[in-house]
Amino acid sequence: MKRYPLHTLVRLREHRTEAARQRVLERQRAAQDCRDACLEIEGEIIALDFEQKQQRARLLDPPPPGVPWPNALGQREAHIGLLGEQADAARQRLFKAQETLRAAEAAVAEARADFFRAKARLDALQKRREVWNGEQSMLEARQEEGAAEDLLQARHLAAR
Repeated sequence: MKRYPLHTLVRLREHRTEAARQRVLERQRAAQDCRDACLEIEGEIIALDFEQKQQRARLLDPPPPGVPWPNALGQREAHIGLLGEQADAARQRLFKAQETLRAAEAAVAEARADFFRAKARLDALQKRREVWNGEQSMLEARQEEGAAEDLLQARHLAAR
């Protein structure tokens, strides 16, 4: 059987489809990394808030021996303030991480669209190849029938 005239194009489209699939997987991994970073920052914020609440609850505990009340109270308030600042900084990091996550998810959606577009083009070309193969088979069958008929006529004429 003859080689499909667009065989090279089929191989090129297969390669492009595979490359698009790999890009989707890369983008999905990057988006998952962003999700994991957001979850880690959220955990950090929860821990800081919890620690801040615990420190507030212990604010009026008696100071260690030899430390005056005003100094102990000032240190505890400063520590509570520091925890609050750390939580605010973590919230800002979370906001930036969420923006990065949104961008990564948009990249995943774009890569998926590119993949499905490439896959559709490949599928259409493969369907066309199947039709072509069917046409070639029918053409070969007709040629064989014609050759067989010619042989029969030649035998019939030779027999006379």
